[in-house]
Amino acid sequence: MLLNWLDAPNTTFSKYYDDKNLAKIITSYHQDDSSLVKAKIALIGVNPQKADLIREEIFKLTEIPLKIVDLGNLKNEKPAFAIQIMGFLLKSNILPILFGGDESFIFSLYHAFQLNEKMVNLTIVDRSIRFTAKKSDEKAYLNPLLNPPHQNLFHLSILGTQTHLSHPYLFEVLKDNDFEALSLGKINADITQSEPIIRDADLFSFNLSAIKYADFPSQKEPFPTGLTAQEACTMARFAGLSDKLSAFGLFGYEETLDKHKIGAKMSALIVWYFLDGFANRQQEFPLTKKGLKKYIVFFKKDDVQIAFWKSVKTGRWWMEIPIAKKDQPTRHALLPCSHNDYVMATNNQLPNRLLSGLSRIG
Repeated sequence: MLLNWLDAPNTTFSKYYDDKNLAKIITSYHQDDSSLVKAKIALIGVNPQKADLIREEIFKLTEIPLKIVDLGNLKNEKPAFAIQIMGFLLKSNILPILFGGDESFIFSLYHAFQLNEKMVNLTIVDRSIRFTAKKSDEKAYLNPLLNPPHQNLFHLSILGTQTHLSHPYLFEVLKDNDFEALSLGKINADITQSEPIIRDADLFSFNLSAIKYADFPSQKEPFPTGLTAQEACTMARFAGLSDKLSAFGLFGYEETLDKHKIGAKMSALIVWYFLDGFANRQQEFPLTKKGLKKYIVFFKKDDVQIAFWKSVKTGRWWMEIPIAKKDQPTRHALLPCSHNDYVMATNNQLPNRLLSGLSRIG
């Protein structure tokens, strides 16, 4: 059935077979269509030239104990073409990794969630807020989501933003909608600040232009500042570890600017760290509250109490938000946070992102 959407990649697994690399454990759907049955992860390329260069570098990396199927490349490079197959994978509980396209393909994944009638928490890694008041601006790929805010967009987070590249008004737009942005400076200072935000996402989109030119030269509009290679890989692993996250997009690789395959290797590393995180998921919230320890913080000033939950297994934290509406999805009731957020709460303070969460859900 899927062959209506997909072409086989122009590279073969056998070239990279080794005792301990990913080529050994990734199966090709075009060689064995039953491989989809037990798969947990599906690799899907967009542009064949871009995707196959990344795919070759993925195959060379160390194996991870996962059931991964390579579906090949899309027959059509229009974002709308990919929606149905992405929706099928989500419904089948197979996490799609879409790569080798531009950032407009984020909507292939976003609208796939709509096929399953789901509200979406979207986290984007990008160096600026790509939104303007002019709907015709091609570079402002977030316009369809934010101009006006899409009805099924429950929450939006943009990580790695550089203040000098985004108009102050755009930060106000995010704030007014209880959305959030985490700056590059804050990530450079403490990358763990990004983990609770990423953990709250259903869909994670990584625009490779967020990485500084020295670490990722294969981009259309390179910039001297940005995430380091190590930070990009760490954030990808945070995404893989999240039990809530069910789709991943990696966009912005330009093969014509990749003389030494550094960009393809960097893209493959990001995918590998995501896979490594996925392989180490702990089956925590929203799958179950089992193994979470409850802490109650009482705010004397407002005469209210808020429950915090800590994982005994991983040390991760969540804040419980009272559901105000009967039809409110309970999967949003525990907002990921950090130990520092809990400490602040014991001192009668709440970080802005938790206050926004209360406003959004409570």
